[in-house]
Amino acid sequence: MPQQLFALIDINNCYVSCERAFNPKLNGQPVVVLSNNDGCVVSRSNEAKALNIGMAVPWYEIEQTALKAGVKVFSSNYALYGDMSRRFFTILEQHFHPDDLEPYSIDECFIQLGSYAEHFDLEQYCRHLIKIMEQWIGLPCCIGVGTTKTQAKLANYFAKKRTGFDSVCYLPHVDLCSYESLLQETPVAEIWGIGRKISKQLQDYEIYNAYDLTFANEHHLGKQFSVMLARTIRELKGQSCIALDDPQTPSKRILSSRSFAAALTEKNVIKQAVIFHVNQAYQRLIKQQQLCACVHVSLYEKIPNPPYKKSISYALGLEYASDDLLTLNHAALKQIDVLFKENKKYIKVEIMLSALCSKQHYMHDLWQPLERIQQRDNLMQALLKMKQRYGQDCIQIGYHSRSSAWQMKQQYRSPRYTTCWQELLTINDPAMAITQNK
Repeated sequence: MPQQLFALIDINNCYVSCERAFNPKLNGQPVVVLSNNDGCVVSRSNEAKALNIGMAVPWYEIEQTALKAGVKVFSSNYALYGDMSRRFFTILEQHFHPDDLEPYSIDECFIQLGSYAEHFDLEQYCRHLIKIMEQWIGLPCCIGVGTTKTQAKLANYFAKKRTGFDSVCYLPHVDLCSYESLLQETPVAEIWGIGRKISKQLQDYEIYNAYDLTFANEHHLGKQFSVMLARTIRELKGQSCIALDDPQTPSKRILSSRSFAAALTEKNVIKQAVIFHVNQAYQRLIKQQQLCACVHVSLYEKIPNPPYKKSISYALGLEYASDDLLTLNHAALKQIDVLFKENKKYIKVEIMLSALCSKQHYMHDLWQPLERIQQRDNLMQALLKMKQRYGQDCIQIGYHSRSSAWQMKQQYRSPRYTTCWQELLTINDPAMAITQNK
C-alpha cells in the first residue's frame, strides 16, 4: 500500500492576488479587499499586513489612516473571484484524479498524494504545480504536505510564513529537530480546528503552542473538550483520522443571503431581492440534481440597539418536491407578504431551500399533477438552455425593477474582467488606473 500523504494547496491572499493578476500596477503596494457592502477587511496583501491592518477590521475605522498610507482598496468582486477559482480547480483536475481532490474553500483544496508517489517525485511535482498556477492564471500558491490533513494544513502555514521553504513545505522531508522547532514557534490557535476561543481554554492546561498540543494527553483533553480535539492531536502525531470528503455529496440545505446596501422599507424592492436569491439557490439546486420540498425565508429588521438586527422567519412546505423555479419563487414571495410590516426597516433577506432529495431517485405519487410537473420540467429545461446560450440575464423570472437599493454597496469594485463583455480587459485600459477616492 502507498504511504498515506495529504497536500493542501491554496492561493496566497486570494482576493488580492486576483486583483493583481489583472492590474500588475498593484504589485508591491499595500492592497486590501473589503467584505459585503464594503464593511470589513477580508483580504490583505503582505504589504498591508506589514502596516498592521488586521483581518476583519471595520473599514470605516481605518479608512483615513489607510488611504494616507497609500493603501489601495477594492470591494469584493465575486464574479471575478469565482471565475478565477473555477480556473484554479480546473488546473487541479488536469493534474489529479477527481476522487483525490476535496475542495475546502474558494481558494483551498486537499489532495490525496499517496498513490502518485511511485510515478513522481512528489515535492518536485508540487513545485511544478505552483509554477503552472503562476504561468496559466497568474495566482501565487503555497502547498503543504503531511501524512494527515491536519499536518498538511500546518505545513501549508509553514510554507507561507517561512520563505526558506520556497512555497512548498514537505513535512516528510523535514528532520525531527526542525519539525519540533517549528511546532514550538507556532501558536496553538493556528492549528486547524482550534481557533482563538479553544486556544484560550487550552492555556489553563499549559498548552500554548503546537508542540504542547502534539504531546498532550489526547484522552483527557477529548473528555474535557470534544472528540474532534482528540482526533486533532492524533493527526498532529501522524495518525490519519480525517479522510477526504466526497465532493459529490449533495448539500442538505442551500442558502443564499446578503445584506442590503441600505435599509429598505418598500415591499416590492425586497421582493426583487428575494427573486435574485431564489435564483441563486436554484442554480445550485439544479447543479446538484436535487428537488426541494420546503422554502425558508428570513427577513432581518434593523433595530436601534445591539445586536442592531432582529430576524423573523417563515417556512413553507411545498405540495411536492420540485426544482421548478416558478414554484420556488411563488413560495418565497408568498412568505414576504406574511413577514413584511409597514414602517419597519429591513437590512437583509435570507433564502434557504431544505428537505432536499435526489431528483433521480424521487418517486411522484399518483395524487400529484404529473402532466403539469412534466410541462414545467420542459419549461425549466428550455429556460436553462436559453441562459446557457444567451447569458444568465437574458430572461428573468418575476417582475423587474430599476431600483438597485437592495444590491450591495460596492464603491471600489474593479471590473469583472472575465465574465462581462463590457468590462473585458483591453490594452491601455483606463480601469487599470482605478481611482481609489471615489
